[in-house]
Amino acid sequence: MKNIIAILIFCWLSVPARAAIFHIDPANGSMQNDGSAAAPWSTLAEVLDADLIETRSYDPLPYQAGVSVLVPKNVGAPVHAGDTLMLYDGLHGECFYRGAYNMDPITIMAADGAVPILRRFHLQAGAKWRLVGLHVSAEPYGGYDGDHRVFFESHGWHGPVREVEVRDCVIYSATDITGWTDQDWLTRHSDGIHISGNQALVIGNTVTNVHFGIIAAGDSIQAIGNSVVNFSADGMRPLGSDILFEGNTIMNCYDVDANHDDGIQSFTTLGYPFHRVVLRGNTIINYEDPYQPYRANLQGIGCFDGPFIDWVVENNVVVVDHWHGISLYGAQDCVIRNNTVIDPTPEAAPGPAWIMVNDIVGFESSGCVVANNFANTFSLEGTNVYVNNIELPDGALYPLHFVDAPGHDLHLLATSPAVDGADDQYAPPTDIGGNARPVGAHSDVGAYEYLGPLHIEAEAGIGSCIYPVPTHDRLFFDGVAAGRTASVEVVDRHGRVVLRERQRLSDGLDVRGLAPGIYTVRYGNVATRFVKE
Repeated sequence: MKNIIAILIFCWLSVPARAAIFHIDPANGSMQNDGSAAAPWSTLAEVLDADLIETRSYDPLPYQAGVSVLVPKNVGAPVHAGDTLMLYDGLHGECFYRGAYNMDPITIMAADGAVPILRRFHLQAGAKWRLVGLHVSAEPYGGYDGDHRVFFESHGWHGPVREVEVRDCVIYSATDITGWTDQDWLTRHSDGIHISGNQALVIGNTVTNVHFGIIAAGDSIQAIGNSVVNFSADGMRPLGSDILFEGNTIMNCYDVDANHDDGIQSFTTLGYPFHRVVLRGNTIINYEDPYQPYRANLQGIGCFDGPFIDWVVENNVVVVDHWHGISLYGAQDCVIRNNTVIDPTPEAAPGPAWIMVNDIVGFESSGCVVANNFANTFSLEGTNVYVNNIELPDGALYPLHFVDAPGHDLHLLATSPAVDGADDQYAPPTDIGGNARPVGAHSDVGAYEYLGPLHIEAEAGIGSCIYPVPTHDRLFFDGVAAGRTASVEVVDRHGRVVLRERQRLSDGLDVRGLAPGIYTVRYGNVATRFVKE
């Protein structure tokens, strides 16, 4: 089996020790100020428009690789490569910036506890930019539009995009879609994050009520731990090589147009293959509410129009009302292992959900491994290895294997034949929660490794092994547990994993991003409830 690179290391993330911080405050700032904490500038859009950033752009234009060179731009401006723009509460405008290549990353970030809101951020041709903790939406500006909320755009005239990051941002078309008609979806929604370039990080973002969620159109892009909830096209798209999609949650698709909707979709053009893509530990849920209006029949992981070469698809949970649970068309030397794929209504069309490897015109699938998966059915061409998969043709079989399939909790029961039922030769070293495999004699089939009998703390109330309860910002673990390093999952009342971390328990768990309510926290073989204020 080929060794697929899981994590790419970007050295460009380091920031010079002498970097400066400039402050931008719509309520108290002025463009006549110097950007200090005592005299902040007013909005990010005005800072960009005023050319207050010393950077570089390509010359001559149009950009030609090997011909055009980077030359200084805005020489003498106060903001330099490696600096940080600290944003405070308020509206920071619609931000468009073109031709801005930095030697070291410039970070645009929210001040601690602040909610800075951009209408849009669009960088056309540039490198080494970081967006951290921002809110991006047109709604607070009194309207809606169909643009990308965050767009890093490679441009044929001005140059490519590379080495950019979007982290811990909140991106949405609207805060509330209750009562939206199909026409509201068509006229009010926008796209979330679109990266058109190479070497990018998209980490820990929340993207809601959008058309497309996250598009990674380039090479060497990582999208990790993002949430795309309520969307009307595709949740995420990997469109390049050396891409990692890991630990993302994609839920609730709305069918309002002719697009065939996918949780994760990829497709090549002109026969140019995509190599070495890893889709790992993602959760795709067609719908949380069976009575959701405009409920789509979502395709899970649909990789059509290959070739796709040296892909790994592992430890994903896919719950969709469609045939396409996981489908690779035109796959060579790909590995599909330890996924849990089910259709909530396998008796109804379209469905039940399959794992499929299929040929395409001009390219036959070959050399693929399909091992240790759950699916309603399998349809495989060009598969050399097919071992230890479990077929679930009938939904009546779900209670034999899963804790609560209707509630989307697909952890294994102790009595499931999937426990110790995998082929260790093909099992990944960890499960979807980061727990080491195997636990017991052998690894388990599917995305979850069975960790032993679950010990429920304070079953009738709130657990005594965690504190403080209720909590607003951090949750700590008491007693013996505090000294452990463990994978921690936080599950909401719908059974959805809303937070997943692997860490030292003594460091506590940051729950500031959770909405108020009652949650279950799992670590090792312990589960207990807590209240988030």
